[in-house]
Amino acid sequence: MVRKLLFVATLSVASGFKVDQAPVKTALLQLRGGADATQIAKYVAYSTSAFMFIPAGRDVFSPGAEIMPDDDKLLGKMFTDKSKEGYMFMWNQWGVNWIMLSIMKILAVSSGSADFLKLGFATDVVTFAMMFKGWIPEFKPFVVMFGLELLALGKLAFA
Repeated sequence: MVRKLLFVATLSVASGFKVDQAPVKTALLQLRGGADATQIAKYVAYSTSAFMFIPAGRDVFSPGAEIMPDDDKLLGKMFTDKSKEGYMFMWNQWGVNWIMLSIMKILAVSSGSADFLKLGFATDVVTFAMMFKGWIPEFKPFVVMFGLELLALGKLAFA
């Protein structure tokens, strides 16, 4: 019994001194500056999620303010009746929801949680479908943004 314990202890100590070699970069990775597809997908997911803080923050702090291109057209096609009792709540909650979704996606990417990456991916799939179902031209920038995020989260969640 003692011999087995010493053997396991010796292996444990010896493995602690093992030096891992850096992975060999292929010529293609060296030409791209060393970034691989997974790293690029992470940066895209971080960027698109962080970008959503701009329009979502507007919805929380200054509902109806025109800060994005075509906001004058887009906001007019959405809930604009300031006389309604639920106007501020609707816009504030809309913004908070987008902020929370963005934070969830950022945390999913940083933690590498496959379940939450898949949830973020599914959210983007549904968002994409709803945008196409209720298509208006002002959605074009969001299609690009959510399309990039969809590809990035898909790469991270399923590859």
